[in-house]
Amino acid sequence: MNYEEIIASLNPQMRGGDSDRVGILKRVLAKLNHPEHQYRIIHIAGTNGKGSTGSLIANFLRAANFRVGHFSSPAMVDQREQIQVNGQMIKRTVFAAIYEKIKRQLPPDLSTADLTVFEWWTLVMLQYFADQKVDWAVIECGLGGQNDATNAIDDPELAIITHIALDHTRILGPTIKDIARAKAGIIKSGSRAVILAPHQELAAFQEIQKKAQECQVPFLDSEKQAAVKVLDQSWSKTRLQIKTTTIDLTSDFRLLGAFQLDNLKTALTAVDWLNQAGTEITAEQIKTVLAQITIPGRLQQIGMHPECFLDGAHNPDAASQLTQTLNQLGCPKKLVLVLGFLKDKNVAQMAQQYAKLNAQIILATPDQPNRALPAEKLQQYLPNALVIADAWTAYQKAVALAGADGMVLVTGSFYLIKEIEARI
Repeated sequence: MNYEEIIASLNPQMRGGDSDRVGILKRVLAKLNHPEHQYRIIHIAGTNGKGSTGSLIANFLRAANFRVGHFSSPAMVDQREQIQVNGQMIKRTVFAAIYEKIKRQLPPDLSTADLTVFEWWTLVMLQYFADQKVDWAVIECGLGGQNDATNAIDDPELAIITHIALDHTRILGPTIKDIARAKAGIIKSGSRAVILAPHQELAAFQEIQKKAQECQVPFLDSEKQAAVKVLDQSWSKTRLQIKTTTIDLTSDFRLLGAFQLDNLKTALTAVDWLNQAGTEITAEQIKTVLAQITIPGRLQQIGMHPECFLDGAHNPDAASQLTQTLNQLGCPKKLVLVLGFLKDKNVAQMAQQYAKLNAQIILATPDQPNRALPAEKLQQYLPNALVIADAWTAYQKAVALAGADGMVLVTGSFYLIKEIEARI
């Protein structure tokens, strides 16, 4: 089969909460002679911030001339964005070849349909990174940690936990403690360190710290390890003063949002550990990355006059961080939001946060047939909002309403912002 046929054939189930799945993938990796043992791994779990933290770390390592694999999700436009080596997506033909290799090596009691789409992407990624002879692999969990497909790997060099908040509660549990325990599942006794992102709830902090102690792995609190002071900030960039044990510099930072400062502290703590462990990343290399980095779907600017941004704030915690950024940086007189959510999210809480903004709101329906919340139903939470179900039409209307001096922000589901990104 070619790439397109393979993707169409994959089992679309979500099995990330099932406790038996990691063991199945470990058996497949054993049949493949453990490709994941051929490179050093940084494993990242968390509710919000995985993508930005992973991108920062991968880019820092690349700047230091290492060959770096990066596995992240969701993709914005092309599914192959999930698997990249030095910023280049896996080729369709290569994906197909690796899929066929793995298929031939499956244990006798497993068929291709027994593995889900995310499990297939995980297996292909681990083999691809070995084939590409990467030095480092930065691997982000899809959902949770303990039972996530990526946790089929053995002990990672570093285990990183980004911000923990309530999301996927039906799978991971109803409390912050439950979710933190699931994320902590990536911490293993052979890891060299555990890094925790700043501003965690006490229950999350204690759960991660406890698991690190149980595994006898050094625990690094990035709030204490990395000092990041804002010297100046605007919608174009932020000027920062940065200090860690091995880093002391002043630099522009391209990524916007208060939440990105927390992600940066986490990434800098990883760099600090790498520097002390003999993997040198210089101040100049760090400054170059900070000044140039962009991440699709994270306050990504896609237009000027009006200023237009995409942000995948898909849960209440992310929505709160986004509204905080809007209030900190200031909004133009005319702010227009385009919102669209999946029905399995805490829509009422997010709608309540956006309703407090001085903004005109347009409601759209994300392009996800099974999970999308129709814009008409979303209107019950935002009765004064305008309903334009088609995302691209809603975006064009928002641009017209904002005018040249205004601002447009498209947010909610990644499926919504992907539609806009694909058309820009």
